[in-house]
Amino acid sequence: MKWLMRFIYTLALFAAWSVLAYFYVDHSLGSPKRDQPVPLEIQPGASTSDIGKRLYQQGLIRNDFFFTTYAWITGNGKGLKAGIYEIPPGMDIDGILNLITQGKQSTYTLTIPEGFTVEQIGDALEKRGRISKADFLEAVDNDSYNYPFLKELPEKSPERRHRLEGYLFPSTYNIPKRATAHDVVNLMLGQFETRMKQNSVNEKLKQKNLSLDKWVIVASLVEREGQVKSELPRIAGVIYNRLNKNMRLQIDATVQYARGEQKERLSYDDLKLKSAYNTYKIEGLPPGAIANPGEKALKAALNPERHKFLYYVTKKDGTGKHYFAETFDQHRTFIEKSKKTQTQNSAR
Repeated sequence: MKWLMRFIYTLALFAAWSVLAYFYVDHSLGSPKRDQPVPLEIQPGASTSDIGKRLYQQGLIRNDFFFTTYAWITGNGKGLKAGIYEIPPGMDIDGILNLITQGKQSTYTLTIPEGFTVEQIGDALEKRGRISKADFLEAVDNDSYNYPFLKELPEKSPERRHRLEGYLFPSTYNIPKRATAHDVVNLMLGQFETRMKQNSVNEKLKQKNLSLDKWVIVASLVEREGQVKSELPRIAGVIYNRLNKNMRLQIDATVQYARGEQKERLSYDDLKLKSAYNTYKIEGLPPGAIANPGEKALKAALNPERHKFLYYVTKKDGTGKHYFAETFDQHRTFIEKSKKTQTQNSAR
């Protein structure tokens, strides 16, 4: 009978460990409590293991170790589609997997180009007929959002046109058809936070003794000034060089933002516009960003090219590139060269 007792004891022990293992795995794949929707981006070509890591990074599961096995056993790991999703509060792992498998169902696609302003995003949403521009601006300026980085932004100020300008990350979004203006803003802020985490931005800002808001404002200037992506770090370097020498930035894009509408060519009267955003009139940076910069502009503002350039002017040869100069005399030479190129192109 001893062998029978040992057998029963072994079975009981095995059963107990199995129950414990089940609860452990269930807990690991469970979602921590949350009261806000969570943005989740699945990159094209991402493996099931990659998706598990993203779920863990976004706080949607407690541990990604068992995710691949679970997805395979349940059969939910097949057909997971790339895209940007909004995971509602309370959705469990099976619901998340089903949502990713369904892909774009019950959503509409909205592409926000790099350098779009808050106003332009509002226009794009209104054109889709889903959310009015007025509702979107209301959500931008007056709603509250639960992201830690927002605590580092200055309080509302009459001089700052839109407090969240610069923080609505440009990307292609799959937006639920029932999403409100608040939901859309929250989704875009979530993407900004995701990029911050992916690039360890907080640590780098501390190392450089650079504030979050200054970084974003500079990035927005870089985005609107640079047409050729390879030049963005060099343009960022010019901006920091001028700031370090207490030179006015004199950036045309800030005047365009101050005007509230784009003008093909600014006049001298435009440059005299009284505005906290007119860097021809003010010292230092404007009170807020002038656009929502993309990832390359943000990286350029965080890692500018080191050089001695203080000026730049477009070549006006159709390439979108600039001449860069260290001295004002050299800058004047490039301005004249640029004018001649423009005249020659116009005469053709």
